[in-house]
Amino acid sequence: MKRSIISAILNILILLALVSCSVFGILYLYESSEFFQSLFSNAPTLLPSDKELSMSASELAAGNRQLYGKISLYLFSAIVAIQVASFYIALTVVRSIKKSIGDIKLKLKKLDNADIFLDLPLYVGLFGTVAAFIVMSFNPITSRLIAYSSTLIGVVISVLLRTIILFPYRQKLLSEKNN
Repeated sequence: MKRSIISAILNILILLALVSCSVFGILYLYESSEFFQSLFSNAPTLLPSDKELSMSASELAAGNRQLYGKISLYLFSAIVAIQVASFYIALTVVRSIKKSIGDIKLKLKKLDNADIFLDLPLYVGLFGTVAAFIVMSFNPITSRLIAYSSTLIGVVISVLLRTIILFPYRQKLLSEKNN
């Protein structure tokens, strides 16, 4: 019991460290790379309202570009963080099945039951695509970047989980079952 609590706490700490590193890495890239910053900030801005007409057009455009760029950046960071978390959770679930006690049939059933965790990156990618549509009204160029990259990251992570983690372990269990 005590060992499982320590293991759970350790997994949570590792997960938080991975998510934090990914978010801080993206924020660092935004602050240090003009190219990366331009992906989020060089988009057309909304037209000014009557209240804002006293500002010069360039000041208003720069302010809007900065604001919408930051919103897009935070949305992209959140999606990447959730993708990293879903990848780690899936790895943890498969690892716990490997360590579990039971016969091969039971482990194969547990793997079938854990399919939702292996598909989770796809669902997160879909969520990112839908969330990008919300940003589209403010920042159409960046919203496409978020939508495409979110979907791509989800597909890649899901494929990696299934081909590198799940398939070899399932093959091993099936070959042991036949022996």
